Amino acid sequence: MLTVTDSAIAPNDALQTLCAATDQAEQTAASTLLLHMAAHLRQADKLLDALPQALRAGSPDNYCRHVAYADPSGRFTIVYLVWRPGQHSPVHGHKTWCAYRVLQGELSETLYHWNPATQALSVNGEVTRKPGDIFTAIPGLQQTHRLGNSGNEVAITLHIYGVAEENIATGVNLLPPQPLLQ
Repeated sequence: MLTVTDSAIAPNDALQTLCAATDQAEQTAASTLLLHMAAHLRQADKLLDALPQALRAGSPDNYCRHVAYADPSGRFTIVYLVWRPGQHSPVHGHKTWCAYRVLQGELSETLYHWNPATQALSVNGEVTRKPGDIFTAIPGLQQTHRLGNSGNEVAITLHIYGVAEENIATGVNLLPPQPLLQ
Protein backbone atom coordinates (compact mmCIF):
# COMPACT_ATOMS: atom_id res chain seq x y z
CA MET A 1 0.00 0.00 0.00
CA LEU A 2 1.36 3.39 -0.99
CA THR A 3 1.73 5.96 1.76
CA VAL A 4 1.50 9.54 0.53
CA THR A 5 3.83 11.91 2.38
CA ASP A 6 2.84 15.10 0.53
CA SER A 7 -0.89 15.79 0.42
CA ALA A 8 -0.44 17.67 -2.90
CA ILE A 9 0.53 14.40 -4.63
CA ALA A 10 -2.35 12.08 -5.48
CA PRO A 11 -1.18 8.49 -6.15
CA ASN A 12 -2.36 7.40 -9.59
CA ASP A 13 -2.01 4.00 -11.28
CA ALA A 14 1.33 4.89 -12.86
CA LEU A 15 2.81 5.94 -9.49
CA GLN A 16 1.40 2.83 -7.78
CA THR A 17 2.98 0.65 -10.52
CA LEU A 18 6.33 2.42 -10.19
CA CYS A 19 6.30 1.98 -6.40
CA ALA A 20 5.49 -1.74 -6.69
CA ALA A 21 8.22 -2.29 -9.32
CA THR A 22 10.80 -0.42 -7.25
CA ASP A 23 9.87 -2.40 -4.14
CA GLN A 24 10.21 -5.70 -6.04
CA ALA A 25 13.59 -4.72 -7.55
CA GLU A 26 14.94 -3.63 -4.17
CA GLN A 27 13.84 -6.85 -2.49
CA THR A 28 15.29 -8.98 -5.31
CA ALA A 29 18.64 -7.16 -5.15
CA ALA A 30 18.81 -7.44 -1.35
CA SER A 31 17.86 -11.13 -1.43
CA THR A 32 20.57 -11.92 -4.01
CA LEU A 33 23.17 -10.02 -2.00
CA LEU A 34 22.19 -11.79 1.21
CA LEU A 35 22.40 -15.22 -0.44
CA HIS A 36 26.02 -14.42 -1.35
CA MET A 37 26.79 -13.13 2.14
CA ALA A 38 25.32 -16.26 3.77
CA ALA A 39 27.38 -18.51 1.48
CA HIS A 40 30.59 -16.70 2.44
CA LEU A 41 29.75 -16.75 6.14
CA ARG A 42 29.25 -20.53 5.92
CA GLN A 43 32.78 -20.94 4.57
CA ALA A 44 34.40 -18.75 7.19
CA ASP A 45 35.16 -21.15 10.03
CA LYS A 46 38.23 -19.20 11.23
CA LEU A 47 36.47 -15.87 11.77
CA LEU A 48 36.73 -15.99 15.57
CA ASP A 49 40.53 -16.32 15.35
CA ALA A 50 40.78 -12.76 14.00
CA LEU A 51 39.23 -11.27 17.16
CA PRO A 52 42.00 -10.65 19.74
CA GLN A 53 41.52 -12.45 23.04
CA ALA A 54 41.55 -9.12 24.90
CA LEU A 55 38.37 -8.03 23.06
CA ARG A 56 36.39 -11.22 23.74
CA ALA A 57 35.31 -10.46 27.33
CA GLY A 58 32.74 -7.82 26.42
CA SER A 59 31.46 -5.00 28.58
CA PRO A 60 29.48 -5.34 31.82
CA ASP A 61 27.19 -2.48 30.71
CA ASN A 62 25.87 -3.68 27.33
CA TYR A 63 26.81 -5.87 24.40
CA CYS A 64 29.72 -4.27 22.57
CA ARG A 65 30.85 -3.85 18.98
CA HIS A 66 34.35 -4.18 17.55
CA VAL A 67 34.77 -3.05 13.95
CA ALA A 68 36.73 -5.67 12.01
CA TYR A 69 36.57 -3.94 8.63
CA ALA A 70 35.02 -0.81 7.19
CA ASP A 71 34.74 -0.56 3.41
CA PRO A 72 36.64 2.59 2.33
CA SER A 73 33.71 3.53 0.05
CA GLY A 74 31.24 3.24 2.95
CA ARG A 75 29.23 0.39 1.38
CA PHE A 76 29.47 -2.01 4.35
CA THR A 77 31.03 -2.60 7.75
CA ILE A 78 31.96 -5.93 9.40
CA VAL A 79 31.58 -5.95 13.17
CA TYR A 80 32.11 -8.44 15.99
CA LEU A 81 29.45 -8.24 18.71
CA VAL A 82 30.29 -9.58 22.16
CA TRP A 83 27.31 -10.52 24.35
CA ARG A 84 27.74 -11.23 28.05
CA PRO A 85 25.05 -13.31 29.77
CA GLY A 86 21.82 -11.34 30.14
CA GLN A 87 22.61 -8.76 27.45
CA HIS A 88 20.01 -8.16 24.72
CA SER A 89 19.43 -5.87 21.77
CA PRO A 90 16.28 -3.78 21.55
CA VAL A 91 13.40 -5.08 19.45
CA HIS A 92 14.31 -3.88 15.95
CA GLY A 93 14.12 -4.29 12.21
CA HIS A 94 16.90 -2.97 10.01
CA LYS A 95 17.54 0.27 8.17
CA THR A 96 19.93 -1.64 5.90
CA TRP A 97 20.62 -5.21 4.83
CA CYS A 98 22.53 -7.37 7.29
CA ALA A 99 23.88 -10.85 7.80
CA TYR A 100 25.32 -12.41 10.93
CA ARG A 101 26.89 -15.66 12.08
CA VAL A 102 27.17 -17.00 15.61
CA LEU A 103 30.83 -17.74 16.33
CA GLN A 104 30.77 -18.66 20.02
CA GLY A 105 28.05 -19.38 22.58
CA GLU A 106 24.34 -19.23 21.90
CA LEU A 107 21.87 -16.41 21.33
CA SER A 108 18.15 -16.45 21.79
CA GLU A 109 16.33 -14.66 19.00
CA THR A 110 12.73 -13.57 19.48
CA LEU A 111 10.98 -13.12 16.13
CA TYR A 112 8.12 -10.68 15.55
CA HIS A 113 5.40 -10.24 12.95
CA TRP A 114 4.95 -6.70 11.62
CA ASN A 115 1.39 -5.76 10.70
CA PRO A 116 1.54 -2.71 8.43
CA ALA A 117 -2.22 -2.13 8.71
CA THR A 118 -2.13 -1.70 12.49
CA GLN A 119 1.50 -0.50 12.64
CA ALA A 120 2.14 -3.02 15.44
CA LEU A 121 4.30 -6.04 16.20
CA SER A 122 3.35 -9.35 17.75
CA VAL A 123 5.62 -12.15 18.96
CA ASN A 124 6.00 -14.81 16.29
CA GLY A 125 8.33 -17.31 17.99
CA GLU A 126 11.78 -17.82 19.40
CA VAL A 127 14.87 -19.52 17.99
CA THR A 128 18.14 -20.52 19.64
CA ARG A 129 21.08 -19.54 17.43
CA LYS A 130 24.11 -21.81 17.90
CA PRO A 131 27.69 -21.55 16.61
CA GLY A 132 27.64 -21.71 12.82
CA ASP A 133 24.05 -20.47 12.51
CA ILE A 134 23.54 -17.65 10.01
CA PHE A 135 20.74 -15.09 9.76
CA THR A 136 20.13 -12.51 7.04
CA ALA A 137 17.68 -9.60 6.91
CA ILE A 138 16.46 -7.10 4.37
CA PRO A 139 15.73 -3.48 5.31
CA GLY A 140 12.39 -2.78 6.95
CA LEU A 141 10.27 -4.23 9.74
CA GLN A 142 9.42 -7.51 7.97
CA GLN A 143 12.19 -9.32 9.86
CA THR A 144 11.92 -7.63 13.24
CA HIS A 145 13.72 -9.46 16.04
CA ARG A 146 15.47 -9.19 19.37
CA LEU A 147 18.78 -10.91 20.01
CA GLY A 148 20.17 -11.75 23.39
CA ASN A 149 22.42 -13.97 25.42
CA SER A 150 20.24 -15.99 27.78
CA GLY A 151 23.06 -18.43 28.53
CA ASN A 152 25.86 -18.48 31.09
CA GLU A 153 28.83 -17.90 28.78
CA VAL A 154 29.95 -15.04 26.56
CA ALA A 155 28.54 -15.22 23.04
CA ILE A 156 30.26 -13.69 20.00
CA THR A 157 28.70 -12.97 16.63
CA LEU A 158 30.02 -11.48 13.40
CA HIS A 159 27.71 -9.03 11.60
CA ILE A 160 27.94 -7.50 8.14
CA TYR A 161 25.87 -4.36 7.69
CA GLY A 162 25.28 -2.38 4.50
CA VAL A 163 26.28 0.87 6.17
CA ALA A 164 29.41 2.99 6.55
CA GLU A 165 31.39 2.67 9.79
CA GLU A 166 30.45 6.18 10.95
CA ASN A 167 26.77 5.17 10.79
CA ILE A 168 27.08 1.83 12.57
CA ALA A 169 25.54 3.14 15.84
CA THR A 170 22.55 4.87 14.20
CA GLY A 171 22.19 3.39 10.71
CA VAL A 172 21.41 -0.24 11.51
CA ASN A 173 18.52 -0.73 13.95
CA LEU A 174 15.06 0.34 12.80
CA LEU A 175 12.92 0.66 15.91
CA PRO A 176 9.20 -0.05 15.48
CA PRO A 177 6.85 2.93 15.90
CA GLN A 178 4.38 1.17 18.21
CA PRO A 179 4.62 -1.02 21.30
CA LEU A 180 4.22 -4.76 20.98
CA LEU A 181 0.91 -6.53 20.90
CA GLN A 182 0.71 -9.60 23.10
